[in-house]
Amino acid sequence: MRDFEILLFSLDVRYACAALRAGVSGVIVDWECIDKHGRQKGYDTEINRGEAADLHAMRAAATGPVLCRINNHPALRKVEVRRAIELGADEIWLPMVRTIGEVETCLDAIDGRVPLSVLVETQPALALGRALSTLPITRVYIGLNDLHIDQGRAHLFEALVDGTLDAFRDTYDGALGFGGVTLPELGHPLPQTLLLAAMARLGCRFGVARRSFRRDVPAEQLTESIEAIGRRFAALSGRSSLEIARDHEALRTRVHQLCSMEAV
Repeated sequence: MRDFEILLFSLDVRYACAALRAGVSGVIVDWECIDKHGRQKGYDTEINRGEAADLHAMRAAATGPVLCRINNHPALRKVEVRRAIELGADEIWLPMVRTIGEVETCLDAIDGRVPLSVLVETQPALALGRALSTLPITRVYIGLNDLHIDQGRAHLFEALVDGTLDAFRDTYDGALGFGGVTLPELGHPLPQTLLLAAMARLGCRFGVARRSFRRDVPAEQLTESIEAIGRRFAALSGRSSLEIARDHEALRTRVHQLCSMEAV
């Protein structure tokens, strides 16, 4: 079975701790909020407003890894990296990257103390795959929501079927993730199984659990739900080339339907 990590976005300490006990690989406390409302205005996105107190509370209660997504702002990158580490973050996530210099600034501030991960959510970042592969970063997460806004595309899932993610994967060989996870039989507007199939096809090693997961999975069902996602991903990772092509065509058809609906 190919290992597939699930990382949970949450400020809810009780739910997050239950998720860690149930098998998620880490909890992400999200500080990113600067300029986000304006950037995502009119889009159905989730904007968290985590603060230092949220990270402190999560670290005090959690028995597993706690990650922190900081603000990628010139005046805040180093400040928030250092503050997050002081408060016990086990890993830093840098969003909305546009240049390698931004990544190097954070690596300098971290100074080897904790891992750094990068979010590819802009058109310029898509061209950084080879450079990112040479840096000591832990993983790359492709944020489909912000990417489609930055590119001016009709739908966030277009990048799954137009070669965008394939082209990036060809240049970046490290741990990769994109999209959100929930129960395999659910998922809207894209069926979760099709999304997991795309993750498996591109050799993803992790996915994130966000509002759909938190809505679909009550605390008492966390263990069985996480196991179900892992089993489905493992099964999809063992498909034949014919099955992979069939599932990718089904994904392409569904995404084109969604784009047509957006155009109406």
